Amino acid sequence: MGAVRTTARTNAVPMARLVVLLAVTALLMSGCVRVHGENAVVPALTPEEAAEVLARYADIGNEANPVYDAELNREIDTGPLGEINQAGHRARHAVHPEGNPNYRPLDFTDVRFAIPRQAGWPKFFLADAESGRAGDDNRWLLVFTRNSIEEEWRASYLAVVPPGDTPEPLLDGDGWAEAVPVTGEAGRLSGAYADFLAGASTGNAGEAGNIVFAEGRHTSGEVERREQEGTRPEFVVQYGDLAAEAAAHAPVGLRTTDGGALVFFASHHHEKKTWAEGETPVVDEYVEALMEGTPDRSVTSERLSIQAAAVPDGGGPVRVLARIAMTVTARGE
Repeated sequence: MGAVRTTARTNAVPMARLVVLLAVTALLMSGCVRVHGENAVVPALTPEEAAEVLARYADIGNEANPVYDAELNREIDTGPLGEINQAGHRARHAVHPEGNPNYRPLDFTDVRFAIPRQAGWPKFFLADAESGRAGDDNRWLLVFTRNSIEEEWRASYLAVVPPGDTPEPLLDGDGWAEAVPVTGEAGRLSGAYADFLAGASTGNAGEAGNIVFAEGRHTSGEVERREQEGTRPEFVVQYGDLAAEAAAHAPVGLRTTDGGALVFFASHHHEKKTWAEGETPVVDEYVEALMEGTPDRSVTSERLSIQAAAVPDGGGPVRVLARIAMTVTARGE
């Protein structure tokens, strides 16, 4: 298995774990909960099991990534991250069927886990680690999820964040994290972010409802990028921004030590470029690899993006810490 050297955030006291196990066992024997923990509020898994999940992720990823194997990637990625990575593998394999001879293997180090107590399904946990790649000092934040006891754990979100820029998950006395309900502000981030970007074309990109986004590369910077793209004389661009509403795209969040939350969410972004009369469309080779139809005058790209955000306690600007976006489908007309 791939090397994973851990510095676990979930250093639960062995006696505390024993007490939890005995309590769950007593409930099961009394018939108060169904098997597999559907109703019991228990940790999603142990730190040792989480380390095995992360090692499996590195092992299979290091096999799939250098040859752009989208089908193998399905064994380790799901949800919005799976859609992004599988589309990326299909596009890169079409452009570079020889694979990537310069691939740098994942070898996660300095790993910290934030594992919440949860009831029912799906369940999730966070792995916060260095990638082990030379020259990459960023922290990789991987959210792993599964929908039943029969499923393997797979990653649904990824954020790559500079060290020291990630809010610290709040842990209880036994070392377990606290999941944030996806109702309220945390659950509205996807729609608010889409509204924020959509407001770029109307001059209202400052607030989205009562959620305010702090300035940064993924907020005001994305608005500026779109404005600059709109000054190009050879084509015009139309944008459409939508909340991610599918169950597989549901946000997840953890309470942080400052009283706020670290939330991962997805969003959809359509971009239609229409070239001026007499202009020949110039299409990115990776977009072209995913395209249906012929780009005679226009190309419509559907981009899926995933964001990690720091949501402060009691209001205040939401900081979008990281964003990954990828064209997942394209149509030429």
